[in-house]
Amino acid sequence: MKKCILLFALLLSNISISQTDINQVLEIGIENARRFSKDYFAPAGEVLVNAMSNGWYNSAKTKKLWHFEVGIVGNLSFVRDEKQTFTIDTRDYDGVTFRSGQASRTVSSALGGNQERISVLVTNDQTTGLEVVLPDGISSSGIGSIPSGFIQGTLGLIKSTEIKVRFLPRIKAVEDAEIQLYGIGFQHEFTDWVFPLKRWPVRLSGLLGYTNLKGFYDIDATTGMPGTDQKVQLNTNSWIITSVVSTKLPVLNFYGGLGYYIGSSEAELLGTYQIKNETPLPETLTDPIRVKNKTNGVKATIGAKVKYGLFRANLDYTLQNYNNLSLGLYFGW
Repeated sequence: MKKCILLFALLLSNISISQTDINQVLEIGIENARRFSKDYFAPAGEVLVNAMSNGWYNSAKTKKLWHFEVGIVGNLSFVRDEKQTFTIDTRDYDGVTFRSGQASRTVSSALGGNQERISVLVTNDQTTGLEVVLPDGISSSGIGSIPSGFIQGTLGLIKSTEIKVRFLPRIKAVEDAEIQLYGIGFQHEFTDWVFPLKRWPVRLSGLLGYTNLKGFYDIDATTGMPGTDQKVQLNTNSWIITSVVSTKLPVLNFYGGLGYYIGSSEAELLGTYQIKNETPLPETLTDPIRVKNKTNGVKATIGAKVKYGLFRANLDYTLQNYNNLSLGLYFGW
């Protein structure tokens, strides 16, 4: 039976983060599966929110009325070591023990990778010693960072204000998996408010931005498990509010920002699933797993932007829960 690319493959192009068939995950018991999924995917939701809050600006200077800029933004979010694992205490689970006999073990999250094959035994009134192998994460494939990208445009409005729009049309990321992204933001420059501020060697502005990422993965054809309408659906929302400061040089400028981000990520396993093994689970499960995580934090960015005619390029680095490198290539005036 082919392996299921659970949840996070909706973002990661062609990387499978799970080496466990989906029916095995469900066979540890529905409540156990929900508890495991929440801890397993929590770091993945956090890194998504972090990544989507980046790449909004490259200058504190806002555009004049109807002036525009359009280009491509790419982000690379780095995975922290402590987010690659979590601890399973079997006393918090029902009828689950580690095959090694330990009461608790550190296992891979969606962002990590197990150093060895880790399995649990499911024991109840109907099943004795059913073995389930716990899934690895993306680092088992040698991946230590999360890439993302989108198209972004900026248009100048009245009174030192500009609107920003980011967009990624619904595209196929891997076989049977699709993603789409959209976002909107507003930036306002404060430098023009007070005449003395215009004499400063830097500009000051504030920005508010929102990004939504959706993912869809059709698993009917990949699990080999009887059922209908089997799919994974991912929905991530990310907000950012930040100050921005930049220099006033003609070609090469430096910029930075200090802000706050907040967001949530929800992943659902939808459809019906018929469990083949004798377990205390119902014979048919409907929409069995729904995982929702929230995260927030402070972020600080520093970067540089170079301008040549109608072309611009910027590179910045952000310190946050998951540090991020952002690159932008733009055309505009």
